[in-house]
Amino acid sequence: MLRRILRKAARLRRDRRASAIVEFAVILPVLLAIWAGMTEIAHAIDEWRKLTLLARTVADLTAQGDAQNPIDTTLMNDIVTSAAKVMRPFDTTNVQIVVSAMGVDLKKANLFPQVCSSVANANAKPRALGTATDLVVPAGYQTSGMRYVLAEVSISYTPMIGSALVKLVKGVGNQITFSTAVPWPTRGGSTYGSNTYTEVILPDTTQKACDAPTL
Repeated sequence: MLRRILRKAARLRRDRRASAIVEFAVILPVLLAIWAGMTEIAHAIDEWRKLTLLARTVADLTAQGDAQNPIDTTLMNDIVTSAAKVMRPFDTTNVQIVVSAMGVDLKKANLFPQVCSSVANANAKPRALGTATDLVVPAGYQTSGMRYVLAEVSISYTPMIGSALVKLVKGVGNQITFSTAVPWPTRGGSTYGSNTYTEVILPDTTQKACDAPTL
């Protein structure tokens, strides 16, 4: 009897028929976590790419100016609302867009740009006119009197399937804010005073905020 039990125990030790199932059950959660993480990363990168494309599109369209200066309000609204098409298939309900016409004054020995005019969509606020101490004139634009357009956009990204994983990261909530800022050389508009650079003026403002004699 004892010998029979020992033989069965020996056969059981050599039996590997269920080992694959056990191993798969152990690594399945790890595989699912990796899959969820890779899916989220790909989704987030795609939305970030779309957001960057949106900023470039808004900056480029604004920099072309209008047949009149300041830009017509309807045209500016069309440019801002282009977000819905550029960001497809992502939701743009909460996207924030701020477009500013910027001027450079290096005579005051600083690289802080001047906000000549600014507009924003319903989710954001335009920049205050005057010196923008939170910005630095981008490389390539650091010329006295230079005019350029700055498009600043941001959006809250909500993880598609990996929100639980995101919450595990210390200091990170269930939403991540993506933001980008794109400067664009002015190609339209008009020149003012003795300045040789054309300035695009955004709706409801005048060129006096960045008048050539003061820059």
